[in-house]
Amino acid sequence: MADGHDSGRGDSDPLEHYFRPRPGGAAEGPASGDEGDIEGVTIEGMPAPRVPVEGRGPRRPGPTLSPRAAVSARRQRRFLMVTGTMSAFVLLTSGGAWAFQNYVTGAIDKVSVGGLGKGKDAPKGAMTILVAGVDRREGLTREQQRAARLGHEPGERSDTMMLLHISRDHDDVSVVNLPRDSYVTIPAHDSNGSEGAKGSRVPARPGKLTWAYQFGGPDLTVDTIKRATGVSIDHYVEVNFYGFVNMVDALGGVDICTEQPIDDAKSGLKLPAGKSHVDGLKALGFARARYTLTGGSDLGRIDRQQQFMAQMMKQALSSRTLSDPVKSTRFLNAALKSLRVDPKLAKNLPKLANQMKDLSTDRLTFAKVPLANPDYNTVLWNASTPQSTVQWDERRARDLFTRIRRDKALAKETPKPKPSAAPTTKKPGEELTVPPDEIQVRVLNAIGTRGLATRAGGELNRAGFHASVVPGVARRGLQTTQIQYGPGREDSAKTLAAAIPGARLKKVSSLGSRIQVLVGGDWDGVKKVKVTGASPTPTPSSGTPAVETGTATQKLCD
Repeated sequence: MADGHDSGRGDSDPLEHYFRPRPGGAAEGPASGDEGDIEGVTIEGMPAPRVPVEGRGPRRPGPTLSPRAAVSARRQRRFLMVTGTMSAFVLLTSGGAWAFQNYVTGAIDKVSVGGLGKGKDAPKGAMTILVAGVDRREGLTREQQRAARLGHEPGERSDTMMLLHISRDHDDVSVVNLPRDSYVTIPAHDSNGSEGAKGSRVPARPGKLTWAYQFGGPDLTVDTIKRATGVSIDHYVEVNFYGFVNMVDALGGVDICTEQPIDDAKSGLKLPAGKSHVDGLKALGFARARYTLTGGSDLGRIDRQQQFMAQMMKQALSSRTLSDPVKSTRFLNAALKSLRVDPKLAKNLPKLANQMKDLSTDRLTFAKVPLANPDYNTVLWNASTPQSTVQWDERRARDLFTRIRRDKALAKETPKPKPSAAPTTKKPGEELTVPPDEIQVRVLNAIGTRGLATRAGGELNRAGFHASVVPGVARRGLQTTQIQYGPGREDSAKTLAAAIPGARLKKVSSLGSRIQVLVGGDWDGVKKVKVTGASPTPTPSSGTPAVETGTATQKLCD
């Protein structure tokens, strides 16, 4: 056993001798000062250094378990693993919902808006949300603005507005599009610099609905729409146009249908007639196009916006999208980046979305504001020549917004008159039937006294009317205040006359559906009135069609 090459041991591996036991066995150890007698490892003829190990004694066998104890230990380990896994699952699932809610709440932009409803029971109960599509350009590159045809002008503009009403049980949604050029009263407000010195007080005056956002942002927009519709607004949602493009692209595009070819120079949209699959930029052009298709009118554009919303909803809620984690996550992130909402809605958005996850396109109803004149030309304060506006049919519009306020379905049958057991003994005109908060009135100075029309308009507003003061002097020398009203506005004029003692009523056919007060020398203030009669329900006829409604299913592209 002198070396590892003893042929008698049959060692075929030349390295085997490195791993043989040393002489004397492991327990004996080397004699002091006799390290050279111990065979060590050599590498390329050089001995490797030897590392002494001190204090190492013989190994002792570990304690052994009985078969019964071993089985008990294995059971205990399995129990701890199962209970640990279950606890982790509960924490992850409950924490996942909490984390998702916090993710959504933290990721979405928030904007404080004055004049919103209290929303004590949100997200439970009926609620109305104002949705504003905003042309906001800051943060966009020149290339992005050019691609989206947004222009380069600074500032923000609201191009699309709609009221979205969610029913009490959150199983029905109604959407009413408000034309951007609607002729409305813009309430008194502090100037943001667009109408004179910043911070100066601007009186209430008539204008286009889209001006409200330009002159006062979300606060003035909410106030204007509340006064025009009589509907309280619980929440506010703002959609940035370029974020809208990203939402569509996250879905992989959407299908749209058009009866005629589109070649719109303003939006840059070119599409053939029939069905087309469009990306985000083309979808934005489709939603905004107006000049080529509708001669500059908002009404045709509203139809396309409703069609597109229905198609986008269908695709976002489709099994193909929801079952694809990449696509659904991409769409969620794009949606969160494109929205600004009020803080209360941001907090409740995940719960609200969960409650409405099973909403079908059959339960989403679109409606248009009934119009008296879609091309109403009138002189407004910022121009010397008449401007084209959209004039609502106040009687039928009031019925539409009353149904929203009372959480009633928009599509309804005309009620049949109930038979009366005995003829009524009340005389016509004994009761007031239209409340002040449903009456818009223009106030004009007809005597020449400086500031009189402004004072009269303020008194009418405090009495509950929606009054706007027309700048300047309409005429001079009128001693008796006069209430002028158009056809079909007799009931509203009676309420106004009850609030202005001594005023004379005069029907003027050229006013259309408007009411105005010519303030005379006998003006002596306004008194509050109480309406006790029921507001009459308009009966559809050949001249006054019912409110136009349609479900999202009916608007889908075939």
